[in-house]
Amino acid sequence: MRKFTSMQGFLKEFLSHSIRFLSDNTGAQNISYANDDALLESLVLHTLPDFGPHGDGIINQNFLFAFLKMKDAKEGSSKRFQVIDGGLEFWNGILKAENSNFKWQGHTADMTANLQDPSDRFRFPIQTFTGSVVINKLHEAQNKGRAMMKNFARTLREQAETTIPNQFNSAFWNTSPSSAEPTSLPDIISATPTAGSLGGITRAGNTYAQNQVNDTAIADIGSEGGITAIERQKLRAAIGQGGRDSADVAIMDDDLYSGMVGFLATLNRYRPDDAMAQLDFDTIKLGNTTYSYENTNNVGSPNTITPGFVYLINSNYIKFKVLKDGNFTWNPDGFERVGQTLNKALYFWVFCNLTTNNPRAHVVNTNVSTA
Repeated sequence: MRKFTSMQGFLKEFLSHSIRFLSDNTGAQNISYANDDALLESLVLHTLPDFGPHGDGIINQNFLFAFLKMKDAKEGSSKRFQVIDGGLEFWNGILKAENSNFKWQGHTADMTANLQDPSDRFRFPIQTFTGSVVINKLHEAQNKGRAMMKNFARTLREQAETTIPNQFNSAFWNTSPSSAEPTSLPDIISATPTAGSLGGITRAGNTYAQNQVNDTAIADIGSEGGITAIERQKLRAAIGQGGRDSADVAIMDDDLYSGMVGFLATLNRYRPDDAMAQLDFDTIKLGNTTYSYENTNNVGSPNTITPGFVYLINSNYIKFKVLKDGNFTWNPDGFERVGQTLNKALYFWVFCNLTTNNPRAHVVNTNVSTA
């Protein structure tokens, strides 16, 4: 133990130790939050939108996704947005004929009991969408303190929130998807429905694999006559009476939609789809059909709707399928080191495709204009 020769020496030594202790302790408190690398990773994880079991982060930002989910929720079904446990491909039995066992007959006649398993199926490959959010060690060093961490994490979130829905939307409107991309709406509802194939079925000669097309000119959709012509096509594609099983969503380009909005607003007949309005989508509700639009004035030239086209879609026969273990999934293991670099990545993946089981229920109008 150190001996002090005077009270003055003791106080001097005590003061020196106290100042050093306070200085070291204060410094540790200032940097402890920022020195823990896991904190920035954790903050990013907790601020990224939930694309997992609920999927609301992306679903509610994409019109087609949101509409399919809304219709399923309204019916209490999973008819349109289906999570599949597993499989080598997505397939749908083709609804091309009625069950021949059902008939009117005499009360003493034998009932019919023949197998009805369809021999034809639409088969769609399971496509893969991936991405990642990457943090570099330099980012961790630069983003010190709680405020900087939150700002950096918020920027990564905003980038993911816009990129993922945009990529899906662009794929859905791709007129010539590659073998690695999902089936698109122009694939399912084709302007040339007798050409090519759908779900592995050759369309030529197989009317059940062909959607309906109306190429008759509709001169002004922003008029009584134009709206009447579009509605007429919807009614002609209806299955059964009363329009209950008919096109319930119509998508057109922004110019056509503006013409329709202007006409109906002038007559005080503009009414949105209340369920979609809750998600901030612009819509017009006519009968049981929700009208909306696809923007053709996008930066970066993503795939979009062909100007002058109006798609009438029966959502009963549009099915977005996704594997349970690839349902808009962020890597449950969190951030992983990327090779020998200073990067750590949080990976994201989806195993999915857009499918149909009845193309005949859909219509594309290819010659529509507005004043």
